[in-house]
Amino acid sequence: MAKARAAGKAREREAAPGAALDERFRRTFELAASGIAHIGLNRRFMRANRRLCEILGYSEAELQRLTGRDISHPDDLDVINRERPKLYAGEIDSVRLEKRYVRKDGSTVWVNFTMTVERDAAGEPVYEIAIFDDITSRKAAEEALRESEERFRAVVDSANEGILVYGRNLRIVSANAAAARILDLPLARIVGAAGFTSLLPCVHPDGSPVEEQDRPTRITARSGKPLTGHVIGIERQGGTVTWLSVNTGFIRRPGEADWQGIVSTIADITAQRIAEVALRRSYEELQRSNAELEQFAYVASHDLQEPLRMVSSYTQLVQRRYEGKLDKDAHEFMRYVVDGAARMKQLIEDLLAYSRVGTRGAAFRAVETEAPLRRAISNLRNAIEEAGAAVTWDPLPALEADEGQLAQLFQNLIGNALKFRSASVPRIHISASEQADEWQFRVIDNGIGIEPQYFERIFMVFQRLHNKEEYPGTGIGLAICKKVVERHGGRIWVVSTPGTGSTFHFSLRKAPHGP
Repeated sequence: MAKARAAGKAREREAAPGAALDERFRRTFELAASGIAHIGLNRRFMRANRRLCEILGYSEAELQRLTGRDISHPDDLDVINRERPKLYAGEIDSVRLEKRYVRKDGSTVWVNFTMTVERDAAGEPVYEIAIFDDITSRKAAEEALRESEERFRAVVDSANEGILVYGRNLRIVSANAAAARILDLPLARIVGAAGFTSLLPCVHPDGSPVEEQDRPTRITARSGKPLTGHVIGIERQGGTVTWLSVNTGFIRRPGEADWQGIVSTIADITAQRIAEVALRRSYEELQRSNAELEQFAYVASHDLQEPLRMVSSYTQLVQRRYEGKLDKDAHEFMRYVVDGAARMKQLIEDLLAYSRVGTRGAAFRAVETEAPLRRAISNLRNAIEEAGAAVTWDPLPALEADEGQLAQLFQNLIGNALKFRSASVPRIHISASEQADEWQFRVIDNGIGIEPQYFERIFMVFQRLHNKEEYPGTGIGLAICKKVVERHGGRIWVVSTPGTGSTFHFSLRKAPHGP
């Protein structure tokens, strides 16, 4: 008996290590963070740990009645079967892939799947060992990122401006469809290049070639500053030029001062550039034409004065010498000649004054505007006294201007108010109000007023609203006012009510506009 008990204890001791090992294996299998299964050669689940049951949503007993194919996503039914023959033949030691399964509740779960086979002593497969890691969250994040990238790419490709992304080596790593269209190059040729200026002959606005150091991205990298509205021209075959406006900026990661690349946008401004050149040429031509016209008006009016003086002098001489010797008709004819010569003299003098606004103006200097106003009132003293008019004014500002022309401006506006006075005593008031970058002046009268349809017309040369017998003049006075104001960078307009009076407004810039 003693020997039997001793032998039994010996057998227990021999069996204990194996049992302990089996228990450790079982606990490792059950508590593993990954899903683990033993799958028979008939593809049915033999064993499944707790984590795999959580991943797939089935109990172990339920899984044991299923095959992997039963719960595979329809699009992933055969992904493992394609690899099994090589695994069983020993050509590969494991199968590793990403695969979708359908959970018991119908939802889809992505797993990172790894499979090996357990073999017998003869090397024949006995069962499969499969490991399942749930990667659904990662896949969802990847899908969201992909969709975000696709939306971003769609936005970028739908932009009208070309977009070029450069790496730290200042080579293009990405470009949108608009860039290919504007540059007239395929994207495959653009990506990898050292900028579009390395692919195409480019020039500066002055026609000089764009050298390597002049490339916009190199300027930005060298200076550390982005570029805005940098103009570069691409010379095309046939002599045409595509003009681009280039902007550049740095690409930086959040919280990092150093830059990972440069983004550049390009816009085709060829039509704008052509329009600007045409406009500049038209402006220069207009300036030249105006200068020639003003010079012609000055010369013509100046040269006409001498023969007109001769006509006027000899007409007056004939009128005096033959006074009482001519019949009634002859005297009336002589009166017409004298009157016409006088009006022609006034017209020539006004035309000369008009031409001198642009060609004989003085340089701008600091002017207290009350001084040219007083000068204008002094010049009009006789007319003011004859009309019994009252001319008043508020304190007026100092600004940069041509004092002589301001005196002429005030004189013409006050003289206009005196000429077109009503039956009541003429009252004329001058004031000024400060605006953001200019002063606005007002010359207010209580005269006969102006109909609204004539508000623009009265500032045109030789435009009269009344006949010369009723209101004498040449129709140049307000045109001179307009020209003086515009030379000072301002504008002039009128607000009026017939029978009540008129207010002439004009603005003068605070800062010098240039003579």
